[in-house]
Amino acid sequence: MDLTEQHINFELDARIMFIGQTIRGVVYGELEYIDEEGNNVDPEPYFKTKYPDLDTLDYSVYFKTDFKTIYVTWDNAFVSYGLSSKYKDLNDNSGTYVQKWDVSNEPKWRDLVGQKIVDFNVYWSEIWTSNPDGNYKISIPYPQSFIITTEGKNKIIISAAELKQEEENEVFGLMDNLLVTTNAELARQLKLIE
Repeated sequence: MDLTEQHINFELDARIMFIGQTIRGVVYGELEYIDEEGNNVDPEPYFKTKYPDLDTLDYSVYFKTDFKTIYVTWDNAFVSYGLSSKYKDLNDNSGTYVQKWDVSNEPKWRDLVGQKIVDFNVYWSEIWTSNPDGNYKISIPYPQSFIITTEGKNKIIISAAELKQEEENEVFGLMDNLLVTTNAELARQLKLIE
């Protein structure tokens, strides 16, 4: 897969954002679904899956660090529903209906809070599309998953993907959803990374 300078700079910018930061807390962002009367349809967390080590989020994850909060979500980085990251005020809900859950004390996160991030990589996937004339196909790399490594050699994998509803043994990439795990073997089994 050929990465352009834009792809390389995207990964470099994200590496600079993550590496050296100490995780002080983890917050999940889920969309708030409102009915016709203005009531929240799902006022409780709904991120659990059949896998204890895998959570599904329809919106975002926030990493609180010593100085800034790093926000990860799906967006249109290179293609629709690739991953992106940026600094964001945790209290900023402008433009969205988001409910947030502090999961810092959940079993998968408890040991990671307080650890420094020592490495960051993008797992690039590709989508094939035709040129405007339809004469040939072109490959477009996009950021499918982020792989974050802490000083304790723990991995955090965030992927723009969703579990197949019927079986939950397969995933669909390029989705308006995040799958989050600290189990690298499970991430490989589900093809979130290689």
